[in-house]
Amino acid sequence: MPIGRVPTQFGQYLDQVYAASRDGSVSVDGQNIFVYRGNDASDIEIDFGVGATKPFSPIGAVTYTHTPGGKVATTTHWGDYSALGHAHDAVVKWCREQGHQLAGPRWEVYGHYVADAPRQRTDIYHLLSGD
Repeated sequence: MPIGRVPTQFGQYLDQVYAASRDGSVSVDGQNIFVYRGNDASDIEIDFGVGATKPFSPIGAVTYTHTPGGKVATTTHWGDYSALGHAHDAVVKWCREQGHQLAGPRWEVYGHYVADAPRQRTDIYHLLSGD
């Protein structure tokens, strides 16, 4: 999907996970996780998920997966979600300055929702290529 559609499309995917949670098929921790693969903003692969407390068998379109493993560069963004791009840019810039190569996958872990935008926490991760 084009990256610009994420703000209007993610809800339909997360709703499926929360529906499986309500019927007891999935045990979630309530933190939403978006994993991005690819760099073409017009066509990027995205996993929209919710942190699960244990593995589970597929329930329709809802499947168990995990975030990429390995060494990462990370930052925490506090505030409105519309500024998340700046946090990603800062991580990429820091990696370049430090000589780290990005492996490609990156993800966001959204803290438990609070209505007060300045207190909204999102942790950003960029997987690094092996050193």
